[in-house]
This record gives sequence, structure tokens and C-alpha cells, in this order.
Amino acid sequence: METLSKNPQNGRENRPDFPPKPLIFGVLNITSDSFSDGGKYIDSDLAIEKALSLVQEGADVIDIGAQSSNVKAGWVDPHTEWERMEKVVLELKARKIPISVDTFTPEVMHRAISFGVEYINNIRGFSDEESLKVLRESRLLSTRFILMYSHDRGQRAAPESHLLPESVLSEIFSFFREKKSQLADLNVPEDRIIFDPGMGFFLSPDPKVSFAVLASVEKLIQEFPQLMLSVTRKSFLGNALGGIPVEDREVPTTVCELYLWLKKVPIIRTHSPLNLIRAINIWKLSNGEF
Repeated sequence: METLSKNPQNGRENRPDFPPKPLIFGVLNITSDSFSDGGKYIDSDLAIEKALSLVQEGADVIDIGAQSSNVKAGWVDPHTEWERMEKVVLELKARKIPISVDTFTPEVMHRAISFGVEYINNIRGFSDEESLKVLRESRLLSTRFILMYSHDRGQRAAPESHLLPESVLSEIFSFFREKKSQLADLNVPEDRIIFDPGMGFFLSPDPKVSFAVLASVEKLIQEFPQLMLSVTRKSFLGNALGGIPVEDREVPTTVCELYLWLKKVPIIRTHSPLNLIRAINIWKLSNGEF
């Protein structure tokens, strides 16, 4: 596993103060129809192999999803969703590898929490009563909850949106503040809540909307310091560059993730932890940290 470069005394002055290493969530899609890698890891043994590879690359947490949020994805029932990931969860728990389960299904949340996963990542932002009930019932446990903003609170990324570059930030702030207050009323400790502004089709097919969020990410961090962003291979990167396909979005992804690190985003969710770590290392070396 590659690690971030250290900070020996090399005699150089006026070096920048670098942000700390972000907490890196490695993406593991155990689905048949995810936009990026659907079908590759539907077999449990292949999924475990991929998870261990992500850890070797430098992932701190494995974010497991078995229900695709792709615009064109089909519905997966909760039994199948959990069945797809159960063996992987058990193996990673046995190896003491931190796990995030990416789900909006209350039944799967309950199962994941009972297995002791460290994070529940909900793309609907815990916006339905059953999901809020899960939060209320688990408030005394150590599980942390990731609440994502999406423009329609739906179960899928949506191809149409009302959001504009000039309005998106105020909408996200309003949602985050509402959820923060709601969870405080449920006695969920604030330090167990992570906020995700959503990107790509979760915001709008217009890439300018996502870039407006990136341009103001420091404002989000000021009020919501436990912030996670996931730009990895997303549509807005492809659309901004003339509609390039998913397989050509690795370089734009890494550039964007490096920007997030420089802006001190504390948690970055990515398909390619190694690319991010290498980019951070080269940036630091180029600024005199040998």
C-alpha cells in the first residue's frame, strides 16, 4: 500500500501547510447495473477480492452498495440486496476492516447495524419515517450516518432537476440544517452525522450545478465540518468535457479529488484510492516536501 509522504526537515522555507490526509472511502458496487462497474463484483468472492484490493490501495473504509442509484437501474428487493453483501460484510468484519453500507432500505440498515458496520450511507438523506426510526433506535450505538442531499430525495439519480448553479448551495444548506435539527430532536449525537452534498445527476444533468458546489465547498465545511464528497467518475465530469465515457474519467476524477483535499474536505469517497494518494504525494513533493 502506498502511503502519503512524510515531512522531514529538508531546509526549505515557506512551504505550504498541507491539509491532513482525508478519510478515504473505497467504492465497492455489488450490483448488476451501476453506471461505472455494474456486474463486475456481483460474485461474493470477486467482491471480497476487490475490497481487499481497495484497502491495499489505501482505502480506510469500504463503502458497499448492492442497490444501484443509476438513472436506469432496476429495483432490488431488500432480501436480495442484503444477500449480495452479507458474505462480504462478514469477511471484512473478520479482518477488522471498517465498513460503510450504502443503502436507503430500512431492512438492510437494520441488518447492517446488527452486524456492527461503522457507517450507514443513505442517498435519500434519511428522509422517510422508517429510516428515521432506524436512526432513533440506534442512537445509543456507535454507527455513524451519512446523509446525502439529492434534489428530489429519490431512490435514483434523476435526469431532470430544478436546481441552478446560483441556487444549489442555498438548497443544500437548507436541507442540511433541517436534517441537523431533526436528528438533534431524535437525540442522535452530532458527531455521528456526516453530510454529503451529492454530485452529478443527484443535483442536475447540468455540470455547472455540481461545479458551483465545488467552488463553494469551503462554505459548506465551515458550517458542516463532517463533510463527505464523492465525485468519482460522475456524470458532471464527463459532461463538462464533451460527454466523455465513464472509462475516460479517471484523470478528471483525480484532479477533482486533489482539489477537494486542498480545500480540506475531510472525507472523500472514490473508486481509485491509489490515484488520489499518488496525486497528493506528487503535489506535496512538488511543493518541497521531500
